[in-house]
Formats: sequence, C-alpha cells, structure tokens
Amino acid sequence: MTNDVEMKSEAEELPPFPTVHILQVVKDAQQQHGLRHGDYARYRKYCAAKLERMRKALKFTNTHNCQKRRPAKFAKKWLTIESVQNIQYLNFGIFESERRYAEAMIDKITLEDNPEKSRKRFTMINSLRKAVLHATNLEKIVQESERFDAPTKLEAQAYAAWMRGMCSFESRNWQKASESLKLAKTVYEKLAEATNNTTLSTLFKGRCREIQPQLRLCEFNIAESPGAVGTMTELMELRMQMGEGGDSSVDKLISEMRASATSAEVVTIEWGGMKSTVDDEKAKQVIQEWKQTEIELAQCQTPKEKMALFEKATADTRDAIDKSIKAYLEFLKMNGTASRYLAIIENTKSERKSKPQDLLRLYDSVIEIYKEVAETPGAEYDKNLIQAFEVKVEYYRAFRCFYMASSYSALHKYSEAAALFDRTMSRIQDAEGKLKKLKSNTYILNETQSSLTDLKSEVESAKISVRAARLAAAAGDIKTDSEVAKTIDERSLLETVNEWRQWNVRDSLKDKKTIPVASLPPAFIPMPNKPIFFDLAIFHNTMPNVNERLEKLQKDRDGQSPKKTAKGGASASSKTSDQPQGEGQQGISGMVSGWFWGKK
Repeated sequence: MTNDVEMKSEAEELPPFPTVHILQVVKDAQQQHGLRHGDYARYRKYCAAKLERMRKALKFTNTHNCQKRRPAKFAKKWLTIESVQNIQYLNFGIFESERRYAEAMIDKITLEDNPEKSRKRFTMINSLRKAVLHATNLEKIVQESERFDAPTKLEAQAYAAWMRGMCSFESRNWQKASESLKLAKTVYEKLAEATNNTTLSTLFKGRCREIQPQLRLCEFNIAESPGAVGTMTELMELRMQMGEGGDSSVDKLISEMRASATSAEVVTIEWGGMKSTVDDEKAKQVIQEWKQTEIELAQCQTPKEKMALFEKATADTRDAIDKSIKAYLEFLKMNGTASRYLAIIENTKSERKSKPQDLLRLYDSVIEIYKEVAETPGAEYDKNLIQAFEVKVEYYRAFRCFYMASSYSALHKYSEAAALFDRTMSRIQDAEGKLKKLKSNTYILNETQSSLTDLKSEVESAKISVRAARLAAAAGDIKTDSEVAKTIDERSLLETVNEWRQWNVRDSLKDKKTIPVASLPPAFIPMPNKPIFFDLAIFHNTMPNVNERLEKLQKDRDGQSPKKTAKGGASASSKTSDQPQGEGQQGISGMVSGWFWGKK
C-alpha cells in the first residue's frame, strides 16, 4: 500500500506539458523546407535528418538485437507514454508521420507523370499506411497522458483523422475517407472558433479549406447517381475553385462520370443534313463534354473561367478525333477554339492597359476560323450552318474594323481613322440586316443586336473625336509624328556653336529624343600616308656637299695627333690620298655617315 501511495504522489507532482500546436509545427516545417515550391523530396530529407538529430540528442536511438551465429536484427524504438519525458518527444511521432507522407506524395507525383508505373501506387499506399500508424500512435499517447491539455489532444485527434482520411482517399475507400475528413474538419473548425490567436485561427481555417475538395469528391463518389447534371455542375464548380494547381483526381472523376453517363445512352449527331449514331465511347464522351460545357458557360462569372473550360474541351476533342466522325469533331474543335479567342478578347477588354492593336490579331483568328468552318467536309449540306457562319464573319469584321480605326487614331493618322470608322458603320448595318433574318438559327448564340448597338455608339463618339483632332492638326495646333521629326535638327550642339537653333523640348521629351551634344564617334580626318620603306625614301633625297667639312676635320685631326714614323706617315698620307675613291665606292650612306652618326 505504501508503494502505491508513493507512486501516486510522484505522478501528481509531474508538471503538465505546455500546449503543443501540431498543425503549426507541421506547416512551419513544410514552408521552410521545400513544400512552398512543392518539393516533397527535400521535405522528406529534412524530416529524416531531423529525426536522426533528435534521436542522438535525446538518446532515443534504435537498437539491434545481436544473437549468436545470426546477423543483427534491427529493432525500432517506438514512442510510448513512459518514454515521453519531454515535450520534444512528440516530434518523433509528428515527423515520422510527415516523412512517410512525403514519400507517398513523391510516389504520387511520379505516378501522375508516368501512368505506366502502376507499381508506384502500391508503394504510395504503403507509405500512407505507415504515416497513419505513426499518427495514430501519437494520438493514443496524447489522449492517454494526463500531462497534455485539451487543445493538444484535439489537435492530435484532428491530425490523425486527417492522415487516415488521406490514406483512405488515395485508396479509393470513399466512405472511410469521408468519415475521417469530416471529423478532422469539425475539430479544426472548433479549434478556430476557440482560439484568440489570429495566426492559429488562419491555419485551422486553411486546413478546413484544404479538406473541402477531397470531402466533396468523396461525396460525389458515394452518391447513387453520379451522372446527374446537378452533380456534374457542382463538380465543375469545384474544379474551377481549386484552380490550376488542383488535384488531378477531379479531372479523372469528371471523365469517369461522363463515361458512365454516356455508356448507357445513345448519342446521335446531326451533320451535313444527316443524323448518325456515335458508337465510339471516346467520341461519345467528348460530345457529352461539349453539351455539358454549354451548360457550364452560363454559370461562369469571369472570362478566365470560360477560357479554362474551352481549353479543356478543345484538348479532349483533339485527342478523340476519329475517322468516322472526324468532320463533326473538327467542327466542335474549331468552334470551341473561336469561342476561346472570344473569351480572351473579353478578358483583354477588361484590363486597363489594353490597346486596340492587341485585339486585331485575336479578331483575325476568329474570322479565319469561322471561314474554315464553312469549308469543313459535310458543312455544305447544312444551309443553316453556312448562313450562320457567314453572319458571324460579317459580325466580327465590324469589330475588327473598329479597332483598326482606333489603332490609326492612336498613331495620329486621322484621315485613315475617319475612313475606317465610316467603313465600320457600313459593316454594322450589314451585320444587323443579316442578324434580323436569322433570328431562329440555332448556331447563332453569342452574336446579339445589343452589342452592335453599343458598338455603333462607340463609333459615333470616336468619329467626333477624330474630326476634332483632324481639324486641330490642320490648324497647326497638333503636329503629327512626321512633322515633329522635320522640325527637330539632328545636328549636334558642338557643330552649331555659332548658330541660333530653336529646340522644342516638349516634343522631344514626348518622343523620347535627347539633345545631341557631340557626335560620337567623331568623324574621320584624312591624313598623309607614311613611307613603307625608309631606306628607299632616303635615295630620293638630295644630300648637301660636305667635302670641305671633311677636309677641315681631317686637318684638325692631323694637327692634334703626334708625329709617327715614315712608314706610319706614309700610311697616313696614303689614307688621305685615297679618301675620295673610298667616298665614291661607299655611296651616299658612306658620305653622310659622319653627318648623321658623328665621327668614327
């Protein structure tokens, strides 16, 4: 009895642990070590290195059971309630689970890039199961220990429930995934309401937003009628909410639902004045996708959402073109491509910095595509289609003419702009007359009379402004670019120092022209060429006569030198007597050797 009392007193004396915010620890590690850029490999290495450092620091290393005549057997040291002596021991459970989760995401990315590697799916599920094992062990320790407070227990419960939900989601166990994700979302919502810390509240709400797409996908798969139009519409809304970086399983689920919806029904098309039944499953799925796209376009609120829908539908059509219904699928693809260009035009108009030149190429593309539609094989048998697309061409030619006139007006070419605005009015009248005749045509959907009326009002206001600008230019108040260029003198100031020049600083700054101070590089100056061979040049010069100077120098030398023997005197006299002959033999260089280089 005494021992029990002593153990109870010791347990009561242990202080409680501070609150551990598991989600904050996980998010901080993910943002600082790779997941900000989606690098799961870097995050996995970080988790492994951190676990190794903690095990050495806390002396919580794994062991090897060595037996006689047998190899050593690895024995992992698991986290238990008794081993949790410090708050840092919880990091073992957190980062063991995170390391396994990162391994699973690496396998998932590899599987998405290479669908043929089906074996990666088994390794991914295995890694997720190990992550669930560590998260569940962490939850058990926190729940059973009395040293942890209620917020820590709730966070451990939510983290383990989320990990179980992700494992069931990837395993396509929709019922279990839905239950686990709902539990995790409920706990995180309660934590967000209970805390006063704005950072933690933002983290909890962000986790709820991350759970919502997976939770709705589970609900779609659990539903009894997945091919219903309402369910499909909600699923498309979910894909648009998730954006470009959303889960690829959404697109797969959409294709599966469309395939199941079209497999049981008969799909007929009307093309070239004839009705035919589509037998190819892929083609049936594409046709059903275009029908669904028409319904979804009415729910789009921004041009970017329309662009995303058209891009997805045209890409699927391009992949599913078959010989049997090639012409009809080509028609769907071209019509969808033109509609995508129109969505781009709408998005460009909504931007503040858009220019008229940016819209010309887009309208050209739309007009060319609509011309090609009328040349599609089989289209000549459908009179309504030919008439409708002729009207579409005239309709968008009016818009193209208007933006071309606006482009000329921006370039200060007011005469051309005024003529094009008049041409736009005539095109609008032609388009209005043809639209009235084809009110009941099913191919005309986006072309309306009200848009032509709005264009007409824009043309009238633009014509007035162009006339005013043209009159001002004629009066001399406004100068065109060519006239401004003529008035500006291009010479540098260094060349015109002695001249008076008038410089229009405002026009030069408007045209981003600077005042030239000096021309660089300077102009070349002609200079005389140097002789190539100096020795030859010397022979063309006339040298002075230095015989008198040589004789004088010789007399001075004889007078200063001492008298020698007769033999030496004779030799000296012979040298002096032979001097003229030596001079004649040595040439000009010998004559002037003393003049240029001194005495020998």
